[in-house]
Amino acid sequence: MARWISQTLALIILSAGIAVAMYFVVGPPDRSVPCIQAELDENHVCLSTVLDEWDGDVFWVDARDESEFAKGHLEGAILIPETDVDNQIAIPEHMEKIGMSGVNGQKLVVYCATDACGSSELVAKKISDTGFHSEVYVLQGGWKAVLASEREVKIVR
Repeated sequence: MARWISQTLALIILSAGIAVAMYFVVGPPDRSVPCIQAELDENHVCLSTVLDEWDGDVFWVDARDESEFAKGHLEGAILIPETDVDNQIAIPEHMEKIGMSGVNGQKLVVYCATDACGSSELVAKKISDTGFHSEVYVLQGGWKAVLASEREVKIVR
């Protein structure tokens, strides 16, 4: 039994040593969210497109839940969680902000936690269906793309 424990510890120490060596040789892992605008669906957008081509002049809608929103969100974003989307869209203040962003020429971009969460898709569709805004997009990679970005993005915490 003692031999098995010592061999297991030796293997763990060897593995950790190799991992540390790889970190110094290769560097930290790439946590960025790859995004190629030309490969996305028509209503999806890369963060780089928002920042470079649209100069960040968008109206943000956060489709995550209230606790995630409170931990941090994009500056100027309003919270419209998937779980309460119909009620949130019907709030006069939200309707006005969504409508005025379109009048002001801003595109509307909805984001959720990741590219796989699906909340942003539903919220974007509901907003589009209201007719308050004609240019509604889903941020590819969601909040994960924002956090992984090396670009300056204004986050409220």
